[in-house]
Amino acid sequence: MEYKKYWSLAELGTNSLKSYDVCLYVAFIFCIIFILTKKFKKTDQDYEKSMVLWATGIISFIAVFGFVYLKYFTIDSTDQRIQKILKSDNVAIVEGTISDFERVRPLSQRGIVTHESFVVDSVEFSYSDELLGRFNRFTETNNGVFRNGLPVRITYGKKKHEIVMVEIAK
Repeated sequence: MEYKKYWSLAELGTNSLKSYDVCLYVAFIFCIIFILTKKFKKTDQDYEKSMVLWATGIISFIAVFGFVYLKYFTIDSTDQRIQKILKSDNVAIVEGTISDFERVRPLSQRGIVTHESFVVDSVEFSYSDELLGRFNRFTETNNGVFRNGLPVRITYGKKKHEIVMVEIAK
């Protein structure tokens, strides 16, 4: 049976936004604030304009320095670590159809969260989106992709049945 990758640990949004990108965005934003302040803010006796210019200039300089350092002088081994996890002996693969699928939305202290559980070939999976909120989750966001009878191949951690990758049959 052919499978199409639906979700993988390697494709999380946290892996697509690198730390040096954040520094570059911060530097760009503060450079724009610097330019706008220089052009449109009127000088007054409280030295507010000069304080804002100094502050935005220093933050921009630090962010550019951070970008250069993180981009060219550090090694990001995130992809290698994820591939190592995917190929390690601590993960297993199960193929089959989803059964006993259940979606529960109990009211928690932080609001409504979604708990989903299902079984694939006698392996039980259960997860919640409580920790991530509405960020990087595949529970409710994709509106009912998981259902009883759906043929899947799931790569998971052997100890706690942590889902590492989900593939759905074509």
